[in-house]
Amino acid sequence: MKNMNAIRLMAWALVLALPMWFSSCKNGGDTNVTPSTSAVEGSWRISGYKIDPSIDLGNGQKTNDLLSLYKAYPGGSDIVDCLTTTVVTFNSGGKITGKAGPKCNTSMDDVNPIEDNSTWKLDGTKLTITSGTDVSVYTATVSGNTLKLSSQEAEDLDGDGKDETYTYTMELTKV
Repeated sequence: MKNMNAIRLMAWALVLALPMWFSSCKNGGDTNVTPSTSAVEGSWRISGYKIDPSIDLGNGQKTNDLLSLYKAYPGGSDIVDCLTTTVVTFNSGGKITGKAGPKCNTSMDDVNPIEDNSTWKLDGTKLTITSGTDVSVYTATVSGNTLKLSSQEAEDLDGDGKDETYTYTMELTKV
């Protein structure tokens, strides 16, 4: 049952990663600051994907590193390589473009976080990404060279029949 929950987590997190792929920026220092539109503009790569609180791997060990969790499953290394080598560009004027990494292939279309004609808008700390009819809003913070996009979701990842609230954070690094 724990293995099924981990597989379900992986599938759900990959779906969540689709729109979260998008921006990253670091200003100097360790202090999180409200990002500016000009700080978000540019090209970025995913450098981390975390969940808080940590989740049980089904063997008593816990992790908050979803990329490491993905690698534990068949084909997961290729998915992680695809995600971490794809370049996403936040263009001025609110358009998102990108270039798929070398490990991406057509069978990974469901995990590709870039869709044609996606747009972005920053309002304070809220980064809104729109892809077709899908609208995702994330809390964006900047620390050094990293932009972190966070969202909260309620999900029953431990299989106890109760939804718990998790914070997912996509970390991106400027290319």
